[in-house]
Parts: sequence; C-alpha cells; structure tokens
Amino acid sequence: MQRAHRHDDVTAMIEWPRPLKPQALKIIKNVLLAVLVVTALVQIIPFQVLGGLANHLFTVLLLLSWAGPARRFLQRRSAERNEGRNEEHEGPAAPEEK
Repeated sequence: MQRAHRHDDVTAMIEWPRPLKPQALKIIKNVLLAVLVVTALVQIIPFQVLGGLANHLFTVLLLLSWAGPARRFLQRRSAERNEGRNEEHEGPAAPEEK
C-alpha cells in the first residue's frame, strides 16, 4: 500500500503542457504545409532542374521587358521613314484653286 502512495505523488508532480494559442497553431500549420510543398517539388523536380528553369524564366522576362520599348521604337522609325517616302512620291504640293 505504501508503494501505491509513492507513485501517486510522482504522478501528481507531472504537469500537462498548456495548449497553444490558435494563432501559433495556424503558423505551425502553414510552415508544415510549405515544407510539404517544397518537399514534394524537390521529389518531382530536382533542384538543378528548378535552377535551370528559373534561369530561363528570368531570361525570358528580361527579353519581354525589352520587347515593348523596342516595338514602340521600331514603329516610330517606320512612321518616320514612311513620311519621308510619301513626300518623295507625291512631289511638291499643287497650289489650291479658288
């Protein structure tokens, strides 16, 4: 009987951990989800391939960032050239008759 009382005293000294706040649980859940997604991506596509894809993506984005200004520049140049050609083919303007 004395032994049973001794174990009861030890059990009474153990405290249960306090539950976490919902905000902390939400943060932990999001971190675990991000780790799961990264792990799945690495399993499907290795890092070397991802690095190469990122390199190509940034190269394409760089080229596309130059495409708009280059198009506008070429349109202006072609408009200037067309104005000069139209004046050459039309000749001098004829005087207006009243």
